Amino acid sequence: MSNFSSYSVFLDYNVLRGLCWSMAVISVPCNIIVIIRFLLINSRLSRKLSNKILFSPYRSRFSISHNPSIFLLFNVTLGDLISSLYLLLLAIGDVAYTNYYQHLYGSDFNHSTIRNEWGISPLCTLSRILSQVALLMSIILTFIVAVDRFILVVFPRSRHKITMKRAYIITTVSWLFAIAMSIAVGLLSAQSAARRSSGYFKSFSQLCHVEPSTSDFVYKISYLELFIGFIIHIISMILYIIMYRKLKQSQQMFLTISSNRAEKRISIILSSIVLTNASTYVPITLIAIVSNVNPSYDTENNQFFSSVVLLLYINAVINPILFISLSAKIGLSTRKIGQNSD
Repeated sequence: MSNFSSYSVFLDYNVLRGLCWSMAVISVPCNIIVIIRFLLINSRLSRKLSNKILFSPYRSRFSISHNPSIFLLFNVTLGDLISSLYLLLLAIGDVAYTNYYQHLYGSDFNHSTIRNEWGISPLCTLSRILSQVALLMSIILTFIVAVDRFILVVFPRSRHKITMKRAYIITTVSWLFAIAMSIAVGLLSAQSAARRSSGYFKSFSQLCHVEPSTSDFVYKISYLELFIGFIIHIISMILYIIMYRKLKQSQQMFLTISSNRAEKRISIILSSIVLTNASTYVPITLIAIVSNVNPSYDTENNQFFSSVVLLLYINAVINPILFISLSAKIGLSTRKIGQNSD
């Protein structure tokens, strides 16, 4: 190891360093822009309705307060922002602890005396919790969004549609569950990290992800989360395949569900998000299977595996870009409606 960055978050792996910085720099502002855009559109439409302007189903279609699908998409964006913050914390921690080690040990130091301060830091513990909240909400919301679109397309007259009230209840319970579970698992993982040797530097551990090897409970939760996530994403993809076939078979239903370009874009955005989230789970699931079948496969100090772990959060980069690009005309149409209503 030639410099103090070799003891920081990404060790000697500059590919990981560049990947994390790139994802963080792109995803944080993009997700903030999308969230602000949601809130501005919702505020503008709410003012129109409160001023007793004639109610328009078209207008309310883009409001997070009136459209369950848009409300769910807003929650997906909040989850993506948490993923972005996790990536940003890793990137900031890498710079901060490189400087910290340099200041603490100086130019004349013995490699064997360097302690892994980052792995037991409060910032790393917070990163563990954020990473778990982001992953759990990604799994849950991907499934809910798929079910919501499936009911709307395949059973448009069903009484079991996700209404605003149901959407509020489902998302509230999901957030509370994800936060509580993430805090518990994150703190247990942090405690186990504190009991390790102070000279323990492994690439996967440095990412402040929940480590299955830390305790039996965390091990079971980690693999259960991975298994359930993989199954849910497969089911979601199957639901979208069924929806596609249904729309293709019924031109009348296609006109009913996607009566204008804006509604089509909403469907494209939601389906793209589901497919993006699903694709991130395939590589890590395969690696998890390989590591269990072949115990000699080292995931703790493997740059490829660490890269795959970071790519679990690539949806935080892709999703807001998809939304911004595909919804550009939606925002314009909404403004035109507002202007015409004044």
